Amino acid sequence: SSGINAEWPLRPGDGKDVSQSFYQTYFLNILQHIFSVVTDTMNAAQLSNQSKVLAYMFSLVEQKKIAVALYSLEEHPGEIDNVAYVKSYTQDLLKKAFPNLQEMQVSVFVDGLYALNQDNAAFREHLRDFIVQIKECAGEDMTDLYLQEKQEQLKTAASAKLKYQMTVPGILNPHEVTEENMND
Repeated sequence: SSGINAEWPLRPGDGKDVSQSFYQTYFLNILQHIFSVVTDTMNAAQLSNQSKVLAYMFSLVEQKKIAVALYSLEEHPGEIDNVAYVKSYTQDLLKKAFPNLQEMQVSVFVDGLYALNQDNAAFREHLRDFIVQIKECAGEDMTDLYLQEKQEQLKTAASAKLKYQMTVPGILNPHEVTEENMND
């Protein structure tokens, strides 16, 4: 189980000064670490949970729930806000990590992080598509990217099949029917 499965530690309004200080201190580090885990070509098992956390983080920025600057005012004087800064930061982070990707690929991906952050399924698919691009550029196998969803689909299908079979007398051998199955 991934440590990213936990709830976001502080939500806006949980003590405004504390949460804003937390965001200012840790937001970009957390974002960087999550991207490092998500884009690690050996890790795909917790993509659903990781995508929810990333979507939430980008929605916090987009909805301006983070009131403090996530950047150094000395390094970035002038008219910049957290949305523009996090967009630029994320693009730079990904360009450095994946120099083989085209700038337009990274730009479209980052734009999608903002555009899709209210739809978990679309956000997860967008993230998965980006991981596919990374793996394709590196010439790696992509079969594990859909493994978790496929396992959940198969489990649901098997459960539905068993429930149907239990409603039709004689389909199941009486020795196959357990009390546990009857209670489902």
